[in-house]
Amino acid sequence: MKTIIVNVPDNEEEFFLSLFKKNKLKSRVLTEEDREELAISKWINEGLQSEDVPVETIYDHFRKHGVNC
Repeated sequence: MKTIIVNVPDNEEEFFLSLFKKNKLKSRVLTEEDREELAISKWINEGLQSEDVPVETIYDHFRKHGVNC
């Protein structure tokens, strides 16, 4: 199964949701919080791949702010 993210104008949301339903496709509207979390995870992934910041430093920062890792 693949995931595709589609950005649609607000006034077209109902059309696309009904189109997905008609074709028996699962759909989900992301909240602003979901979008922020995706952006943060992208930045973290890029940082880990660049090796500019040691992984342990990132984990320490998360632990300090109450994020389980």
